[in-house]
Amino acid sequence: MEIAFPPAFLETVRARYGFRPTRDAAMSTSVGGIGPLLRDRLFAQAEKGLQAIGVTFLYETTWIQSWFDWGQLHLEKRSVAPYLREVLKDSGLTLHVPMYDGQTAEAKVWQLEFGKARVYLLDAPAITNVVYPSEEDAPPKTPKPYQWADELRFQQSWLIGRGTLALLKLLKIVPDIVVLSETPTFFAHPRVVKDDFQQDPFFEKTRFIFNDHTPMEYAHPIWSKEIQTRLKLDTSTYTPPPGVPKTREDVDITRMLISLADGVFGVSQKHGRVMRAMPSLKDFADKIESVTNGVSPDFWQAPEYRSAASLSDEQLLNLLDKKKAELLDWVWRTYGLWHTWKDQVRGKAIVLWTRRITGYKRLDILNAICKDGALKKQFIEADIALLIGGRIHQHDDQAQTMIYNLLDLISQDRVLQERVVLLDNFNVWMSPRIFQGCDAAIMLADNDREASATGFMKAQLNGDLIVATNDGAIPESVIFAGSEQPGQIANGFEVPYVLGHPSPEGLLRALKALHQTLQNPTQHAAMKRAALAAQAQVSIERTVKDTLELYQRILSHPSSVPVQS
Repeated sequence: MEIAFPPAFLETVRARYGFRPTRDAAMSTSVGGIGPLLRDRLFAQAEKGLQAIGVTFLYETTWIQSWFDWGQLHLEKRSVAPYLREVLKDSGLTLHVPMYDGQTAEAKVWQLEFGKARVYLLDAPAITNVVYPSEEDAPPKTPKPYQWADELRFQQSWLIGRGTLALLKLLKIVPDIVVLSETPTFFAHPRVVKDDFQQDPFFEKTRFIFNDHTPMEYAHPIWSKEIQTRLKLDTSTYTPPPGVPKTREDVDITRMLISLADGVFGVSQKHGRVMRAMPSLKDFADKIESVTNGVSPDFWQAPEYRSAASLSDEQLLNLLDKKKAELLDWVWRTYGLWHTWKDQVRGKAIVLWTRRITGYKRLDILNAICKDGALKKQFIEADIALLIGGRIHQHDDQAQTMIYNLLDLISQDRVLQERVVLLDNFNVWMSPRIFQGCDAAIMLADNDREASATGFMKAQLNGDLIVATNDGAIPESVIFAGSEQPGQIANGFEVPYVLGHPSPEGLLRALKALHQTLQNPTQHAAMKRAALAAQAQVSIERTVKDTLELYQRILSHPSSVPVQS
């Protein structure tokens, strides 16, 4: 549902329309980490010789968000598609996709080159209104906005799925593999519904792979009998999870898709284990693999760090100081901070907390620290400046409450205003320079809730130290101080779990350890080199190598669910 735009394309938009439209465009197809991740995958797979094709939507609008000094969060929906249509290439194709309700959706097809790959954007404004719609997106005076939002999500899911199949046929491209990223792409599997695609011999040899990106409940919907009928699902091969009565009529959509898929993978080793242990998926454990995410050094790493191995410790830390100074100047200018801010934070550790803002990613821990006098004192003594960025879904009341509470505390405390800076409209276009100029990055999540996380990978490419809970892909490239094995050098600091959750006290202990490390140039340089050495693991090159091996394994076996004739 989201594939982030390439940097070169966004620069083309900027040259024609300026800063704000470019930022909005960057936000329209990338809410969290999946958008940049899929972009990076497409570029890298095509470089390895695959004919890589992506399909997503041209979204008509996007939500932007701003913070104000007086403690207010501003959300605003803005039009973005009109100027993107002026820059994208017209493919000359128009799809006419039969929908589940008997109507036909007309979708104009735009195209954009992603290096040697190509992405097609389906443009049907009434359906492709906004990514992940909610009741806040409903037209004024809609009687039941929640039902309206549900229906639009069904329409989007159907169009991205059936539209992809229709597009491939129109292009006369018989794919070896179709990867369905996340459950909303459910309808890209021909056999899930009763229509003309279900037994289409065009896809007889195609293998279908499901790639899950989150273990959260909202990403694994359960559909009632009424929804199944309305959406024309063919549930004839569906069986409920073990222990659930066979007479139960609702359907776990993720389970159904996994049962039909030729291959399944999570996005970190731990995520794969979490998926295999889920009660609804346990009996598919042998089918569920993992390919850990990676990110592109070409997009995320400062070029200066590519020769870090040839630098002395002093030169490496001087380079960090240079990149920090550039970052502070950019933040100061871009976000209109007061004239003395750069001087006030110069010499302090610059730490990023740039994650999608939602409950299980635990930004509320910062609120708890700022609210408690003793904890706030420890935070100030850690001598850091936090840069906070991330997207809030327009219907996530919990996330909005977290931000309101934090903004309220900061607005009343001049010291916190200096130490905690919230970055408006965090987006894929502007964010690389942020990762390139900081000392450390924070990644917190409740245990087993983070599938992978890629922000910390972008940080490690630039030698940033990591302050994190041991979830997602963290165990695969972050070596926590105090937990080193023989021959290892730490590159991060652990925030331990307390009954499955990070705590304010645990975060403060990790920040104190970070502060002490930064005071020791020899130790700091060693840990920074250890972070840079993680590139072999966190690079998209390793991800693509593992992905191609997965593809070959799946292609070497007979299809698990052959097309019936």
